[in-house]
Amino acid sequence: MRRFSTTALLVAATAAMAAAFLIQPGTGHPVTPWMADSAQAETGREIPALPGMASDRPTVVIFILPGCPCSEAYEQQTHELFRACGSQAHFIGVVAGDDQEAIEWQREHQTPYLVIADADRSISRGFGAKRSAYTALALDGKTICRLWPGYSAGMLQELGSQIATATGARPFSLQFPDAPATLASGCPLD
Repeated sequence: MRRFSTTALLVAATAAMAAAFLIQPGTGHPVTPWMADSAQAETGREIPALPGMASDRPTVVIFILPGCPCSEAYEQQTHELFRACGSQAHFIGVVAGDDQEAIEWQREHQTPYLVIADADRSISRGFGAKRSAYTALALDGKTICRLWPGYSAGMLQELGSQIATATGARPFSLQFPDAPATLASGCPLD
């Protein structure tokens, strides 16, 4: 009996180790149908005025929560998007925190676009963003064209395509090998 228990434990431990190497770690929280419907309902909503928001080019607004692993993972994807589309669109990172937290985020992550604080969460509420890794696109600087309740490789490519279409630019060559295959959201902002 003891030999069977030892063998079973060894098999289980080996399986757990193999799973740890084969299964990709989570990159965010699943986007629920409620989150998707809620984000879709924000289309056409008037948005609060933000520094860097203008009507001459599309504006991409990215919601960030310091200390959230989801925001950390998404940050590198937004840098790639900015490298490809930054000459055609304004980018604004909105940090759920005070001015010092926004400055620290930008410095720590070397964020290449404007980062502002949202200490009272009025900006995130104004956009209907409930979690980090939400991303809004405003084509006219006044209304939400699209709010995504998370990010994925396909979502980032869609966002780049919408920017190219709106500005008459050639389609951007976008690759996001580290982005999730399906929409992944971040941690709650409130």
